[in-house]
Amino acid sequence: MVGILKLSAKTIKITAIIVVFFFLAVFIIPVIFNFIADAAPAVNRQDTMRKIQSEIDREKALQRNLLEEKKKSDQKVAEIEARVEAIQKDVDVHTARLAVLEAELKDIKKNADLQYETLKKRIRIMYEQGTDSYLDALLSSVSLTDFLNRFEIIQQIAKYDNDRLNSLRNSMQKIEETTQLVKVERAEQQKKMSDLQAEKKTLSVEQAKRNAIFDESKATVAELEKRYKQEEELDRQEKAAAAAKMSKNTKYSGGTMAWPTPSCYTITSPFGSRYHPVLKKNKMHYGVDIGAQYGASVVAANDGKVIRSLYSASYGNYIMIDHGGGIATLYAHGSALLVSEGDSVKKGQQIMRVGSTGISTGPHLHYEIIVGGTNVDPMSYYR
Repeated sequence: MVGILKLSAKTIKITAIIVVFFFLAVFIIPVIFNFIADAAPAVNRQDTMRKIQSEIDREKALQRNLLEEKKKSDQKVAEIEARVEAIQKDVDVHTARLAVLEAELKDIKKNADLQYETLKKRIRIMYEQGTDSYLDALLSSVSLTDFLNRFEIIQQIAKYDNDRLNSLRNSMQKIEETTQLVKVERAEQQKKMSDLQAEKKTLSVEQAKRNAIFDESKATVAELEKRYKQEEELDRQEKAAAAAKMSKNTKYSGGTMAWPTPSCYTITSPFGSRYHPVLKKNKMHYGVDIGAQYGASVVAANDGKVIRSLYSASYGNYIMIDHGGGIATLYAHGSALLVSEGDSVKKGQQIMRVGSTGISTGPHLHYEIIVGGTNVDPMSYYR
């Protein structure tokens, strides 16, 4: 009888274990598998977004380096262009001076040739007449006065001849000096021209380098745009997933929206088309940027339920709150998330701290209001 009782107890224990396993297999395990299956895409998406964000950060760093290199190259090109302009001015000065000297040398030579021809004629006449002609002229004087007059004339003729000879000597000396100046100027001009050509060559190399940097920068921007489109698609999927979680039957919380950053009311970038600070092109801006300081408090605009509290490649750390009636708010680029998905929040409750995560050029809050799945200008709720 005791054996039967013991056997019965053992049988009951085994039966209980089988029932527990059956319950787990039928009810608990499918729920766990469904949870894992639902969570897996979100985890994979976050991993993909983080990977893209890492690549974008690398591209942005490369672009900053390229822009810095281009800035240095532009400065170097400007310096070389300034030197080329200065050397060109020197070349022009030396060319003009050389032209003047060559013209002067031509005139001096022409004048010297004329003096030389005149002097040759004079010497020929003197040679033909001989030196006795002066003595004959004096001895044939009819009076003392005539003698003195003829003597003075002979002196003037001698002085004239001597002046012509000295003038010719001076001209020859000036020709020699001017010829030397022309040589110096021509050498200086050639040196300046050589310097100019060297600087122009350097300029050409720097311009080619600058253009190569610019082309590489354009390629980087193109790659960044490609990554940005990928992340935009992932963000769209995230938003769609969040929208699917919004309550279809609840009414809007009601009342006015609270301003999300009590410490700052400065709008640094409004809703609408704008020049993207990273991609350097016009793109639609689906919210407003508020220039709050790093770590500043971000509060819920109204009562609602948190349907997203996670990291995104473009938004960084962001929160999305369902306020009912198809209205939701989104808060992005946070440094810290203070509420979790599924939490209920009250209007004015702190939910996040301002940061610069995701695609951001500095600390600020990116704030969106979504109505029926469409982004609207948040400022329309604060007028």
